[in-house]
Amino acid sequence: MTAARFSPGALVEGPAAASIAFVLGSDVDGGTVWDVLAATRALCPVIVTGDRHVLGSPVPVPPVDLRLLGVVLERGGEVVATAAGAAQGHPAAAVAALGPLRAGEIVVTGPLASVGEVRSGDVLVASVGRLGSVEAAVV
Repeated sequence: MTAARFSPGALVEGPAAASIAFVLGSDVDGGTVWDVLAATRALCPVIVTGDRHVLGSPVPVPPVDLRLLGVVLERGGEVVATAAGAAQGHPAAAVAALGPLRAGEIVVTGPLASVGEVRSGDVLVASVGRLGSVEAAVV
């Protein structure tokens, strides 16, 4: 699994995915899952197309193993992909691999559940267990 720093914007046509965003409350200088979790202020469900991200509402880090969170991605009201974080390893490990991170940064994990091409007018909903859901239209 990979991760990237947050890049906001409207969703565009192309492949789409559901992910998790880590909102950092303090700097991360170490490179372990535990360093990232200790520095994380909140998590958000995310929908990604290309380099565009739409974040759901931030929630405190739940007291569960993030590898076990279920993910559902819908397009137009139909479930098009499901997954669990464990399939790709621990989501915080991808964040840790980015190296030094600073408080206030938002880092998005790699895709947890993906769907092929989405088109203008499609409405996507990503639901991530214990984190909530986010909905966005493709422009």
